[in-house]
Amino acid sequence: MDHKGDNHIKELEKKISALSDALAHLGKGTSMQELLKIIRFPGYTTPAEFIFNVAILDSMQTQVVLLEKLGNDLLAGAKQVVQK
Repeated sequence: MDHKGDNHIKELEKKISALSDALAHLGKGTSMQELLKIIRFPGYTTPAEFIFNVAILDSMQTQVVLLEKLGNDLLAGAKQVVQK
């Protein structure tokens, strides 16, 4: 592999490792566990705040599903390159 290709691999390794670390940290779910405690306090939400909370949580769930699909698709594509 040429020198330029080695740099590309190193950059990809850094990005993949950083993303893997970020996903592992995200997967701990500590902020959502804290949120579960907070919502139990009396008067946490008005009806409008409830709607905002539901919209944000639904959006976050959709993004997690899409992120997982994108990661799986990226891996599947990478496997196709290696198999050739």
